[in-house]
Amino acid sequence: MGLAAAATTHRLMILGKPPKFSFKNPHNLFGKTLLFCSPNSPTHFNSLLCQRVNSLHSKSPSIRTHHPIQELLLLLAFSLTLLCFRLLSNALLPDFPLHWQRLIAFSREAEARTKSYPKHLWQAIVAYEDSRFFRHFGIDPVGIGRAVLSFSARGGGSTITQQLVRNTFLKNERTFSRKILEMVLALVLERTMSKQRILSSYVCKIYWGHGINGIESASKFYFGKHPSLLSLAESAMLTGLIPAPDLRSPFRDHTSGKTFQARVLRRMVQVGFLDIEMALLTVRQPLHPHLSREEHADGLSDELGVGEKNKQNEEGTISTWDWERESKIKQVCEEMERWALEVRLRST
Repeated sequence: MGLAAAATTHRLMILGKPPKFSFKNPHNLFGKTLLFCSPNSPTHFNSLLCQRVNSLHSKSPSIRTHHPIQELLLLLAFSLTLLCFRLLSNALLPDFPLHWQRLIAFSREAEARTKSYPKHLWQAIVAYEDSRFFRHFGIDPVGIGRAVLSFSARGGGSTITQQLVRNTFLKNERTFSRKILEMVLALVLERTMSKQRILSSYVCKIYWGHGINGIESASKFYFGKHPSLLSLAESAMLTGLIPAPDLRSPFRDHTSGKTFQARVLRRMVQVGFLDIEMALLTVRQPLHPHLSREEHADGLSDELGVGEKNKQNEEGTISTWDWERESKIKQVCEEMERWALEVRLRST
């Protein structure tokens, strides 16, 4: 500030007027004129007010506005998350991670144990329980659609993978939430284990009636032999027991074994695993169920009825001469022959 400016300032102060300076700051990036006023001047008050308003405008972009749609979506996502946790806790068995690890380890053991099983045993199980097992990805949309259109009260449409998931991880309540969780876990399991391991675990874990679990125990109980020695007729009869093993047991109903064996053989023909001639030859073969353990034989003697003329020979094979049973078995064979004739006529 020069001498002329100082003299002017001194003169204004003597007259009682506040000094006012304005100059351009060469270091001001915005190139604006800065105005300095005395604290007691109205100009100073206006300057402070302008600075306050400008500061509010400069901070306003940082204030977040609330959008009702966003809040609603967040609330909906949070509610769905809580609902999923609730459904999981209600449908899953306790210690789910432990059950999952045990199934993975069990699948390796089951695959090694079942390598010697005959091919027709696998074909019978796949044809009767899940004909598209090697083509779907854990759930079968075709089977689900068929079950929905048929309005079956007993359910249906479950793949072998879904049945394994249900028997291993889920509780017994039949609810819609459990079905959804079953499908989700089936999709995950298909990407964790191979098809053969899933199938091996399935046959080694499912229930076969009379307190029997696993194909090895079932084969020894019904026929007194290892699964690797099962014939096509025996494999088809065992497969026919899977949906309701206690009700379809040949020890409770002598004709049910042959009836459901014929159903399995027809499914094998329809899928392409078997030709008609072999199916007819197999259904004509007699079945000889075998009781290999005394505790089961004692329990079944009461279930079969005291009035039935049953006797067990030295080998443990139940031989019963019952005209009603023989006529029903003959009827099953005749129905099989009529079905085969219809299939041949349609193919020509």
